[in-house]
Amino acid sequence: MGRTFRLLVCALLASPSLAFAQRFDDVGVRAQGMAGAFVAVADDATAAWWNPAGLATSLSVADLSAEVTEGGGRGIAFGFPSLGLSYYRLKISQIQPSGSIASPASGRQDNGAAGSRLPSGDAGLSQFGMTVGQSIGQRLVVATTVKLVNAQGDTQADLDVGAMASFGALRLGVTVRDVRSPTFGSGSEAFELGRRARAGAAVITPGRGPLERLVFAIDADLNSMRVGERDEQEVTGGVESWWSGRRIGVRGGVGTNTAAGGGSFGALGVTVVPYARVNIDGAVTRGADSARDRWSLGLRLAF
Repeated sequence: MGRTFRLLVCALLASPSLAFAQRFDDVGVRAQGMAGAFVAVADDATAAWWNPAGLATSLSVADLSAEVTEGGGRGIAFGFPSLGLSYYRLKISQIQPSGSIASPASGRQDNGAAGSRLPSGDAGLSQFGMTVGQSIGQRLVVATTVKLVNAQGDTQADLDVGAMASFGALRLGVTVRDVRSPTFGSGSEAFELGRRARAGAAVITPGRGPLERLVFAIDADLNSMRVGERDEQEVTGGVESWWSGRRIGVRGGVGTNTAAGGGSFGALGVTVVPYARVNIDGAVTRGADSARDRWSLGLRLAF
């Protein structure tokens, strides 16, 4: 296990840091409700985004997830144990030239998806991914999401990798996104998706009495990356509880950006299960940086 974790971190450090990256919590309504403390939880179809190893670690049946986020983000993911398919589209409203150190032009807005100088209007980034995983012994799973990413009319192949180890109620996870650091477009409108890594730990207990399940989780970015107008390196913590025969889920979390400029944020989320296997998810995030402010809604079906 230790060797696998070291290899993933070395993959992050092996190449120079790039200018712009996607936020981890751009996707996943439950994850957003826990302020992005989800790398070691990743127990629904959005594991394809958060930590590919979560599909083989957590899912015993199929899971279908669809979501929309304020600002135009949307996605759908379908997961089996060790296999998943996903599609996400994120708006990109602020960019700079790849490698530029110039200040962004005034009047641009950051939606947290990436940085570059894309045309105005319906500019966005789309990705289609396939996730596969492999158990190594009884405690460790490694997995990857192989994906095609499209922006600026340019399609590039990329991948995310992740690992998760389980020790009873304790889970440890690590994931690296955009391993290939693909570049899109050309000239002054070119931009890169920088490699970004995050580690997390979670304690998942069955609960007692009316409390059906309780999750405590913490995440920490392993590198600092440019997102929009500022550097980000986050530390987050979240909790999730399930009540009334797992008909109601309540979650919340807080986080802070430890990079230059800082800024804290918090989130709340809820799940209502009106019918067996039907989950309606909602989350709201608010922060010192108004670019973090958003709501999101999702529908999940567990078979």
